[in-house]
Amino acid sequence: MADCAVFDLDGTLVNTIDDLAGSTDYTLEQYGIKSQWNLSDYKKFVGNGVAKLVERAFDGRIDEALLPEALEVFKKRYAQTMCDHAYVYDGIKSVLDSLKEKGVTLCVCTNKPHEAAVKMLDKLFGENYFDVIIGQKEGVPKKPEPHMVLIALKKVGKSAEDAIYFGDSDVDMITARRAKIDSVGVTWGFRSFVELFEQHPTLIIDEPKYILKLF
Repeated sequence: MADCAVFDLDGTLVNTIDDLAGSTDYTLEQYGIKSQWNLSDYKKFVGNGVAKLVERAFDGRIDEALLPEALEVFKKRYAQTMCDHAYVYDGIKSVLDSLKEKGVTLCVCTNKPHEAAVKMLDKLFGENYFDVIIGQKEGVPKKPEPHMVLIALKKVGKSAEDAIYFGDSDVDMITARRAKIDSVGVTWGFRSFVELFEQHPTLIIDEPKYILKLF
């Protein structure tokens, strides 16, 4: 029986799309570009880290050499606004509280920059609510490479057999497969059922309440 839950953040625990989109639109505007993207577009752009988000949003409309500078513009803006509209998905907090009562270890592995991830989760769930948080850091490959998950499991003294991974995108399902742990796709996030299904997860669920049935 699994006793460790590993969660993606954006689109799985927290709906962050409005603030991600707003900060990206702001960044485009700083380079004289009017955004042509809507929230549906941004849901497809996220998942591979903020550098890839910014690159996708510019869509080749600035010199590639300027992208690192644009990324810093985005990071500064997002640091100021990332909790303006972000909210925990309905039902998630009560489910996680129940898991904690059962003694289930809670981990978060996200391609969001580490400091931003910790700040957001501390604000929305409370400080030290999760047993471990692993965000994007220099020297640690981003998902779908399995390193974040493996680091998290090692920190909490768990094996792949002890854990179940929950995420809303193909990136998450591939990450879980490479880490050799069971994967559960969640349909309330940013990506479609079809995208999740194509990665052959262990299970797909459409409401947070079903998480509890797995522990």
